[in-house]
Amino acid sequence: MKNRLFIAVTAFLILSLCLFVACKETPSEPEKQGLERFVSTYHEAVYVGANEDFGVSFVTGEAEKLIVIDGKVGETAPFATLTVTPLSAGLFNNTYTYVLKGETGEKTGDLAKDVIGATFSAEVAGASEIGRVLSVSVVSDGILESEINLVNKQEGGLTWREALAAAEKALSEEITAESDTGELPREIYVKLVNALADSDAPYYYYVSFMKSSSDYWALLLDPVTGEVISKKV
Repeated sequence: MKNRLFIAVTAFLILSLCLFVACKETPSEPEKQGLERFVSTYHEAVYVGANEDFGVSFVTGEAEKLIVIDGKVGETAPFATLTVTPLSAGLFNNTYTYVLKGETGEKTGDLAKDVIGATFSAEVAGASEIGRVLSVSVVSDGILESEINLVNKQEGGLTWREALAAAEKALSEEITAESDTGELPREIYVKLVNALADSDAPYYYYVSFMKSSSDYWALLLDPVTGEVISKKV
């Protein structure tokens, strides 16, 4: 079961990395040190929720503006991606706006139908201004307004930096063998993911060290303890 989960997560993430482009915001993260310098994508918060109409995720972090899996970190920028999945076929043909509500304010905007998959999405500029996210309302004028409470799956667990430190410990021999000059010829992705569309399915940290789409090390880590669930080198 763990091996099937690991393969499913790996295949999905390699595909999504090739398609993802980060939005532009003003960085607020401290200067990266050690292996952090080789991180080209990380998740800072992963909010999820669902009701009878929609499944929702809202993920924030930082990523390359144009992701190319080449073992090098290109120019990066913060992102805040809202993704809405209609749970019935009758909802897919509508147009939608959103109201993302936080403890200190809200953000509004349009949701665009994605080219791949039965989803709608938006990049939310200035998301950090509204503080901890509480809910999102999905609105289609004259048809419905659906509010979904959101929960941060990273809350109470490891930060992306702590997950990276756990991965560094687990891959210490491999890292030492490839970085004797002080430079690691790989780019690193630190993501909190689950393998299913169900927001209640277990989440794991997926930490991958990519030289290319076919040459990579990867770990699934327990999101609270950092224990290695599965490893590929």
